[in-house]
This record gives sequence, C-alpha cells and structure tokens, in this order.
Amino acid sequence: MGWYYQPIGGRSTADKDRFLRSEIEQIADKPGKAEIKVIKSAFVGSTWYAAVRISVPDQTPYTVAYVYLTQMGRDGDFGYKPMDESVGPCEVDCPVGIMNLLTPIDQLPGVGYAADWRARVAAAHERKAGARRQRARIVSGTRIRFATPLRFTDGASYDRFIAETMSWRGRTIIAFRPVDADGRSIGDRYRIQGRVLATAEIETVQDTTPATPMLRSMDQSVA
Repeated sequence: MGWYYQPIGGRSTADKDRFLRSEIEQIADKPGKAEIKVIKSAFVGSTWYAAVRISVPDQTPYTVAYVYLTQMGRDGDFGYKPMDESVGPCEVDCPVGIMNLLTPIDQLPGVGYAADWRARVAAAHERKAGARRQRARIVSGTRIRFATPLRFTDGASYDRFIAETMSWRGRTIIAFRPVDADGRSIGDRYRIQGRVLATAEIETVQDTTPATPMLRSMDQSVA
C-alpha cells in the first residue's frame, strides 16, 4: 500500500496515535461485519505499532499486529503507510507488550508472512537483550577486542580497548581507551555504541590506565 496524507489537527505523539487508532477502527474494508478495536499501540521512532482485535460474527476473535510508517509532509499534513503483519513489514521494533497480545499464528484465519515477521521481531529483541547483557559484563578495567577494527570520527582505527569509568556531562559513564596487545594505552578515550559492543570479545579484566579528559565519539566500524 502507498502513503496517505491528511491534516490531523496536531503534531504531538498523542494526536498521531488518536488519528491512527480511529483510522483502523473505522477502516472501510472490514472483513464481513467485523468489529475492529485497537487494544494497545505505541510509537517506536516514527513507526507506529498496534495490537488490533478483530471480531467477526460467528468466529473466534483474534488479535494481529498493525505496522504504520509515518512522517510529516512538507505541507504539514500527517503521512502514513498502513500495513499489517501478514505482509511481512521490514520494521521489527514492535514492543514486547504488543507482541504478547497477538493471537498465536496457528489460530489466525489468514497468515501470509506473519510467522516470518514475528520471528524477525523475536530475533531483534534477542539481539537487544544480548547487547544489554554484554554491556552489563563490561565494567571498568575490562579489556575487549573486535574482530574488525573500529573507525572513529578522528580517522583513527583500533581493535582493542580497555573500559574506564569517567564523568561526562554530570554523569558517570563507561568510555573505552585503545590499547595494544600488551594492554598499553595507545590513544584517547572513545564512546562505543551498545550494538557495536555486543560484537566484542571480552578478553580480560585488569586495572584501568590513568584517566584523561578527552572523550571522542564512535563513527562506524570498518567493513
């Protein structure tokens, strides 16, 4: 399906949510005389996810996921591209609270690519959970290594780091100082994104090296 644009009387997340709920519940091509109700919805970034219960006369009600891409048009109108899980959306950040409300695949009247989509959502959640577990294991003094060197905004590339605690803008964070194979410092501290840390190999834990005030931000890893 393509994109649709309409004025909705506001730009807040709540305005957009109310509009999309209304659009689904009043959808013209309802199966039979179905009653459609949005049970739970949430925005993740600009993507709107919803658990939608469909009640058709003489059939057991079922709940499926709807996924809407959204954007604001140049003229200020609200744009949205509607999909449901049966078409296998590319977006897989659907909140767990919504996924838990969906009817099991084997109880749906029409499946399409829903099973594949749910599997990709589950895999995405597991990757994020893995990244959180990895971050929890990395404390000050932990040495980590990447199979491929990371490239930073200053043009430098390193594959080994030691984690160090430092104060940054009023809060305590973990930063990473490049080290050589023997653990000797060879550069300034950097921040590394969680999704990248999830790919690191944890080598050893040892005392941290002396702190410096410089902190750089990670650009991207080298392919």
